[in-house]
Amino acid sequence: MHIKKLLAGAAALALAGLAGTLPAAAADSEVVTEGDVTRQVENTPPTDDWVLYTRTGTPPTAGAFVDDADAPLGTGSLQLTTVTGSEKVFLFNYDHIGTDLGDVDDISYSTYRQAGSAQQVAALNLQVDYNGAAAGGFTTLVYEPVYNNATQPVVTGVWQDWSADGSGRWWSTQPINGQGAGATVANFRTWDQIVANNPDAVILGGVGVNQGSGNPGLVSNVDALTFDETTYDFELVKDTDGDGVEDGDDNCINDTNPDQADADGDGQGDPCDPDDDGDGIPDTAPPTDKDQCKKGGYATFNNPSFKNQGQCVSYVAAQQ
Repeated sequence: MHIKKLLAGAAALALAGLAGTLPAAAADSEVVTEGDVTRQVENTPPTDDWVLYTRTGTPPTAGAFVDDADAPLGTGSLQLTTVTGSEKVFLFNYDHIGTDLGDVDDISYSTYRQAGSAQQVAALNLQVDYNGAAAGGFTTLVYEPVYNNATQPVVTGVWQDWSADGSGRWWSTQPINGQGAGATVANFRTWDQIVANNPDAVILGGVGVNQGSGNPGLVSNVDALTFDETTYDFELVKDTDGDGVEDGDDNCINDTNPDQADADGDGQGDPCDPDDDGDGIPDTAPPTDKDQCKKGGYATFNNPSFKNQGQCVSYVAAQQ
């Protein structure tokens, strides 16, 4: 995995200018698992494309990829847990640095609240520079479903979809053009209003989901996070056959193949390849009884093949 470092100032603006000249990309889907994530303590510079941050005193289990058969995408999701009001956990992606806010076509995600109160659930965070080339300008834009529940309240035990672009209402951690700081009704602005009021704004840091700072007893799951042209599918890495090779890298997901043997190099491991020697002839099951070797039967086998009846009988005896 390559590492994208934070860009600031002129570098970020240069990227933003380039992004504005490129044609729109096709929608893409990306699976994100524990193996893609680096875990760090809050307020440390990111060292990877994906960083799962926790506040000091927050256990690592506050952020976990879990099995979830009902998740919108795949069979897993990201689960965020804050036991006390001082705990905080957030997962940020740094692939979008330099993107003009005005070029972002889609911002959405799905949540599932397992436990909690007061309509709270995991929020979206965008770290931006709203001033562009001007000095300063850093802020974090925050989208919370609790303030966007005109069409649906946040409920427990149901997957819910949230669209944060267009008329989605956001608040800012710092005063920005046309918007005060803080999560109050007077300071809420729609995404369209923020883009119009801040035409030079670019993504300066992380894009992702956040939970904490005053949300005790909250357990929420997140999946199908979409930002611009990419949808992120959070999954728990699996090793279905228990051979020590994760499913995403396993050439035989349902058959044990710890050394990933692949005699014909076709990408399908020998235990699950019906023609592991690549000769175009489907493999036969090996003989299990010496009588199968008699009357020319030895010649019908090719997995393994035998030169004569005696060799076939010896093979069966050895297996038994």
